[in-house]
Amino acid sequence: MDQISICYLSWKKTDIFEKTLKSHLDHGLFDIIAPENRIIFFQETSRRDIELADRYNCKYIASPSNIGILQAYVMLVQNCNTKYFIFCENDFLLNQNNENFNIHKTMEDCVELLNENQYAQIKLSNTLNPGFLYSRPQDPCTWCLTENYPYKVESLSWIKDPELFYGPIKKIYKNYKWYVFNNSDQNWSNHIYICNTSFLKDIVVPILKHNVLTNQNLDIRYQGLEETLQNPDKIQFNLEIHKLINLLKMRTILTGGGNFFHNKV
Repeated sequence: MDQISICYLSWKKTDIFEKTLKSHLDHGLFDIIAPENRIIFFQETSRRDIELADRYNCKYIASPSNIGILQAYVMLVQNCNTKYFIFCENDFLLNQNNENFNIHKTMEDCVELLNENQYAQIKLSNTLNPGFLYSRPQDPCTWCLTENYPYKVESLSWIKDPELFYGPIKKIYKNYKWYVFNNSDQNWSNHIYICNTSFLKDIVVPILKHNVLTNQNLDIRYQGLEETLQNPDKIQFNLEIHKLINLLKMRTILTGGGNFFHNKV
């Protein structure tokens, strides 16, 4: 449990970010994650940003400009010195309304699951009430899913009975029940998650960096991270990168758990 880092990305949302950090402090996450393992990347850093990091005893990387999510993400991963890496944007509050709330048990589950699967990505968003989702249709009653629908994990939040809708879903039982999906069932998204740091450093970051170097049309400030990882087959061919892409496709996505983190935007 002492090998977990949480790495935040923040840009001009000091007020909501303070609410996020306060919820993480008040509900026990900072009892698990040591100050040296709480890292914030500030885009266009302000004095208020630095004061906020100091107030919540977090390390920070201060960028005077907005270098984009992709490059900031790479720097956060490279600055992580623990076995496990949580990626969190600045607007994911810990759910305060869960009767069975226990963040320690959730993190215990995550450590066990990540030790069992080096390619796992564990989504920590509240499965039933995750907040805003780009993937959610405006009218969930009128949409039509195909077998290859790429947002099955996120759709659990708007499908009343997903096991009737999709058929049996694989489950793993730890302290909590976790649903298990394949890489093809869920496009990469930035909703809060935890991974093995080695998976990110050895596979994800090299793919991201390669695509930036070889794709001059990629908008790395605003789309580069998700766009690259959602469309790995569009990356310029290179034998070593091809091997990494095949490993990326071994990603297993787990969700459910304690249903704690909620995006307020």
